[in-house]
Amino acid sequence: MNSRVFLLSALALLYSGCLLGQRFEGGLFAGMSTNQINGDRLSGYNLPGFQGGFFTYLPVSENGSVQLEVSFIQKGSRELPSDSSIFYKARLNYIAIPLLYRYRYGDLGFEIGPVLDVLVNSEESDQSGVFESDPPFNTYNLAAIFAINYHFSEKWWVSFRTNNSLTAIRTPEVNRPAAISYPEFGQRNISLTFGIYYSFFGAD
Repeated sequence: MNSRVFLLSALALLYSGCLLGQRFEGGLFAGMSTNQINGDRLSGYNLPGFQGGFFTYLPVSENGSVQLEVSFIQKGSRELPSDSSIFYKARLNYIAIPLLYRYRYGDLGFEIGPVLDVLVNSEESDQSGVFESDPPFNTYNLAAIFAINYHFSEKWWVSFRTNNSLTAIRTPEVNRPAAISYPEFGQRNISLTFGIYYSFFGAD
């Protein structure tokens, strides 16, 4: 999906809801992420990060709603030095725009949908210090979220999510020696996140 099409579709959904006089609700959330990069020859969710932002959602049925978020999230990868490895870290900071379908059944809820990640900045480093990313990371990345929520009140809930890239965050250039460092299909973010959500407004 083209990133511009995704963003315009999300904005059109909210705008049409306003025109139809639907009830919007929303609030703020914050939490943490734990991350790795598929294709960097490392394993384990070894890089912690922060996530936080705001959300708004539009009920579309008795138990279902559509939720739009704008948030900051840290992703990447890390390998701590040991007898069999050397230090490496990739820190990727994104503005994320998820568009999710939410379904609530009692105290439990579920979410699924696409996410547009816009890269704000990135940094790679090893035991020698920071080095230039070659090839560079892509500015736009399309990911997908699946989540399980637990509502402990009408205004507060916690969300456990998988947040995985659908498109490559970078791909090797043809005939470059560096291309052997990760697969030809490129690298992809794989993240697990935990967030606390607070809904404090609603408007008819």
